[in-house]
Amino acid sequence: MDRTILLLGQEKLGKRSLSKIISACHLPESMLVNHSLIKGAKDAITDPNIWLIIINATDTRKIKKFLQSLQGQNALVPIIVIQKVDQADLEVLISLGVCDVIDPEIITETMLMQAILSAIERKRIETDLISRDAIMEAVNHAAEVFLLHLDWETRINEVLKHFGQASKADRVCIYRYKLNGDEKTIPVLQAGWCSREQVKTDLVYEDDQCAQQGYLSDRWLEIIDRGEIIYGRTLDFSREDQSALLKKQIQSIIIIPILSDHIVWGFITLEHCRREKQWTEQEVDALRTAARIFGAGISRVDAETRLTHLATHDFLTNLPNRMLLEDRFEQAVARAERSKKKFGVVALDLDKFKQINDTYGHPFGDQVLIEIAWRLSEAIRTSDTCARVGGDEFTVLAEGINGKRDLMRVMEKLSQALSEPIRIDTKVVNVTASLGASLFPNHGKEIEELMKAADIALYQAKDKYAGYRIYASEKQISLIEE
Repeated sequence: MDRTILLLGQEKLGKRSLSKIISACHLPESMLVNHSLIKGAKDAITDPNIWLIIINATDTRKIKKFLQSLQGQNALVPIIVIQKVDQADLEVLISLGVCDVIDPEIITETMLMQAILSAIERKRIETDLISRDAIMEAVNHAAEVFLLHLDWETRINEVLKHFGQASKADRVCIYRYKLNGDEKTIPVLQAGWCSREQVKTDLVYEDDQCAQQGYLSDRWLEIIDRGEIIYGRTLDFSREDQSALLKKQIQSIIIIPILSDHIVWGFITLEHCRREKQWTEQEVDALRTAARIFGAGISRVDAETRLTHLATHDFLTNLPNRMLLEDRFEQAVARAERSKKKFGVVALDLDKFKQINDTYGHPFGDQVLIEIAWRLSEAIRTSDTCARVGGDEFTVLAEGINGKRDLMRVMEKLSQALSEPIRIDTKVVNVTASLGASLFPNHGKEIEELMKAADIALYQAKDKYAGYRIYASEKQISLIEE
């Protein structure tokens, strides 16, 4: 039974039965709960399924006291009082939230039914207005977070909480489309919020694919992909959808797509589990506005990310450029000083690359550079950095090494990465490179010092056709000793 009518005080109205009168009103199927003592209803009024309270008592003082205790609890439940009162008490009762006061001497079934329907409709309108205003307030909060802060992801739980409390939802989730291991786009849970009353284990945060494995059918995902909103009571959907929703204890739901740059980025869901929610057009419009704000904020962050990437990466090979290399160098210095380890700076210059451009043209040369960049990136560890600092010049930061022997092994791997011929379309070319390296802090502590030392070693390697070499001053004899 979803609905509860709470009857407080006497069930009898003269010789008539209030229960029978209420039954004759042909209200939606409800369970009638009667408490003969008003004070005994203290626990009953916390029932979230109560949608109507009727008080039939003669002690006005007790009624007032009960209504005062009700302030803040079920404030939107319509209340009807059956009692003969004077104008002063009538005004007090109305101020305490009573929708209608009916004189028991003149009450009829028709009068009670009209009072009930009127009270329910008034409270429904009041509830809709309060809900709409609360949702709009949540939308304004979301606008502040998404449009003014680039770090919206750190604040998303707060935003979802505002929407959950405003709409009286039990769960609010935001999903983002991502590629899985099979290169298929699936919705992945980005963040979620649960009301205190809802069992939090119902929301499976640890399952990244919970949306796909839950109530979202392929048909629903197709609707979302078209940018359309899905909403309604569970009982309004197909039997198949009902079964999936009820397994998640969902009685009402709304799903709003989030578009970023006209592409569906993901979606937000609001789920009601304890009671049904009839979404109004105003509320749906407000949530549609919220989704647009989410999309605008996400687009802004994506644009900032793209601009930052363009400013810090080489446009051709997508490797870090000189600006990002300098930033990574500062980080490497800090890590080396904490760990008491060293790191190397390797300068790599392609041998006779101009001949490739002259022979096959610059577009072909660009494809060769892209292949070389990929090979060098594959040859280094994830903790290292490979940057393109010139036309055919690359620099590698090799972190966490112990000395020159480790640095020689790094250069050996880089050379081996270029040993295989490069095949592009029908053309095959062999590319070699000369490498020079310096060691932090042995050869300097500033990036300019270390890169200059690495360049000197590189040109020494080119002169001697040695392939790769570590910087050494004229007084040093061994190239690999500690």
